[in-house]
Amino acid sequence: MPIKFGLLTNPANNILEEIKLIKKLGFDYVEIGIEPPCGAPEIILRNRQEIIALIRKFNSCPVAHTPWWIDLGSNYPQVRKAWIEEAKRSIDVSKALNIDKINFHFYSLGLTRLYLKSYQLEILNNIITSLKEVVNYATSKEITVIYENADVKREILGIKEYKFVVDSVPKLKVHLDVGHAFVENGLKGIRDYLFTFRNKLEHIHIHDNQGEEDEHLPLGEGKINFEQVAKWLNQINYDKTITFEVFTSKKDARNSMLKFKEYLKKI
Repeated sequence: MPIKFGLLTNPANNILEEIKLIKKLGFDYVEIGIEPPCGAPEIILRNRQEIIALIRKFNSCPVAHTPWWIDLGSNYPQVRKAWIEEAKRSIDVSKALNIDKINFHFYSLGLTRLYLKSYQLEILNNIITSLKEVVNYATSKEITVIYENADVKREILGIKEYKFVVDSVPKLKVHLDVGHAFVENGLKGIRDYLFTFRNKLEHIHIHDNQGEEDEHLPLGEGKINFEQVAKWLNQINYDKTITFEVFTSKKDARNSMLKFKEYLKKI
């Protein structure tokens, strides 16, 4: 099966109009942002029938995308419990839309604060415990949870810690954000994620940056060698979904998709 290409809805805009525009631009599927203000669960559920009708017009299944700030590693048990329930709520929304793949992010506030490095293992174990509950709940709904790598540089949210979490949670799949991996460790970072997790890789986000922060630029406006990325995807026989998470404009996202398709054709 060929790779399918999608675009994420902008939660700041009307979700129905977003989906219509993404279809008009020629993407294979839509990635639904379950995120306030306009992608809040209650708004999505209120427009459920219309969204389902629009999704059916695509030639590939949708993906669900949750906010990056869901903190499944919090050291406050009641706060962590609330985030787990919020994660389950997003899974319920996905089920209501007949979406069978939902992402969560490798994030916890404590892991981004250098003064809390001594609590690293405790927070990672909190994430693992939380994810086990979330993944089990999703599995009961016949939904796959995909886990997105972090975008920090020289921090403790890197591939080593990410692998520790992924390996500790049965049925958890990998969602590689190429831009995040590049911020972490350049092209080597991208290659390391691709080849380390090739058997668990379920979804990819693509966008460009200068290597210092998560800029979500169109392809060619940063420093990532996407021709090389395309070659690596070919080497691991990747044939699933790629979302172009370009934030400058939807036209830029479409042009980035067309450019990446050309890279794939050259192989």
